[in-house]
Amino acid sequence: MKRALFTLLLICVFSFCKAQYISAKKPVYKTVYQDTINIRGIVYDASNQPAPSIMIRSKNAEIVFDGYPIYAVTDKNGQFELNGALVKDTLDFLGENLSIVNNGSRYIEIHLPPRKINAEFPGEITAQRQFKKNPTPAFKVQSNVAIMDYYGMGLTQDAEFKGSQKFVDYIKSKITYPQKAIKNNIEGDVEVAFTIDKDGTVKNIRIVRGIGYDCDEVVLNAFINCHKWKPAIVMSNPIEYQSSITINFKLTDK
Repeated sequence: MKRALFTLLLICVFSFCKAQYISAKKPVYKTVYQDTINIRGIVYDASNQPAPSIMIRSKNAEIVFDGYPIYAVTDKNGQFELNGALVKDTLDFLGENLSIVNNGSRYIEIHLPPRKINAEFPGEITAQRQFKKNPTPAFKVQSNVAIMDYYGMGLTQDAEFKGSQKFVDYIKSKITYPQKAIKNNIEGDVEVAFTIDKDGTVKNIRIVRGIGYDCDEVVLNAFINCHKWKPAIVMSNPIEYQSSITINFKLTDK
């Protein structure tokens, strides 16, 4: 009799222990309607070197488990692939104090800003002043004049596109929405970075955000035979000038 009671007690304890690992809640499902894209890209650090182990997080929630963010981590070459991002999404770079808005681009090139070092000054070194502090000199300067050099050229000025159009309008006039993108309902931003040389020549043209489906190619082709700019000037000397433009591809329902 005692053995039977002891056996029954063991069975009850065993059943209770198993119950601790079984969820009492049944899964609750909901239907989510949203268009998603896959984003490839590369992340560079402040010294323009590929940045490994950088986490990129989408504001989109995990499809399988609601509430968990979708993310990707860069490999040793700084490359990543983020699957399931929203077409228009905010991407956070954890630990880098950086967020960007992506509007349909399937390829992104990211340059991280320099990291700030948070260090408290360890202490002050003081001494008793022995001589009276000299007064701070004051000067009068004219603040409403454009300073020119002897040749009438501004000492410092940005690069300037020659022509009656704005540069972005000039590029848009040479682009036709690709049929491949139209057939696949592809929309979004294509960003092109480029350099204006000291003689005004456009060079180093590259896609830093792309959406594919021939859209990247037609934007690059629009730069072919682009006429020269007025070069950027610093202290009366021409310098190389880095710039970029973004072309938005958008389909209308009318």
